[in-house]
Amino acid sequence: MGEVFRRTARRYFRAALFYLALGLLLGAGMLWFGNDNFQFLHSHMLLVGTGLFAAYGAGFWWIAGRSDASLPPGVTPVLANAQFYLANVGLPGMLAGSVLPVGLGLDRIGVLFGFIEAAAGVLFAILLNRALKAAAARRA
Repeated sequence: MGEVFRRTARRYFRAALFYLALGLLLGAGMLWFGNDNFQFLHSHMLLVGTGLFAAYGAGFWWIAGRSDASLPPGVTPVLANAQFYLANVGLPGMLAGSVLPVGLGLDRIGVLFGFIEAAAGVLFAILLNRALKAAAARRA
């Protein structure tokens, strides 16, 4: 059962490396052209795409190590996959919304995807909290 969480963790680490490379290339391009109009895009690629996705991967890796015998109550592979897909739909949509024209109101689509990304974060917090409680109960 823990293999599902390890696979999710590996996918998160790959996504984090992708966003790291993309964010660094965008940053280098901004320096090269002297254009800082893409600061939101650049910072969210690096902070959310790299930092948060690597943290998600570390959390799922920890859950996988703790769940070889049995999964903690309420921590299922279905929820882990749902969390992964929410995060990986939310961030690209939020990034795309940040570069859409403001005058037409199309940029508001980024807000919708920002909420999807936030939902992924809340679901991760719930899953990790359940796993932490189960680990504490086993030690007690």
